[in-house]
Amino acid sequence: MRLETSTTPTLRFGLMAIAALAFSIVLAAGNTSPARAQDDDAAQSPASGSDHDTHPPDAAQNAQDAADAAQTSLDSAIEARNQLESDDAPQDQIDAANQAVAQARANKDAAEQAVQRADEASGEAKDDN
Repeated sequence: MRLETSTTPTLRFGLMAIAALAFSIVLAAGNTSPARAQDDDAAQSPASGSDHDTHPPDAAQNAQDAADAAQTSLDSAIEARNQLESDDAPQDQIDAANQAVAQARANKDAAEQAVQRADEASGEAKDDN
């Protein structure tokens, strides 16, 4: 009888957690709450009567940060998959790692699209001023 100890379930869970976190960051960067949108409208109004010394974080920068996190997640997933392949891990573990890589790649692509949309929105906002 052979006793195997493996970190694969933990690794698989960790990769999926990282992918989910990166995806959540991308979604959060793309969504603006109605309260924040109303606050932004009030801040642009000349009759608002209040001074706003603090500026909200730039949406384009938030999107870029999310894209960087997604790239890091993708790199980690690829590295983990490559490690499994070099260790001659069972095929089901390699398949799970391939799924994690595919999910991380999809998250990265979504994050890059969010960066592009944020850059375009930022350009349009500058053109309006």
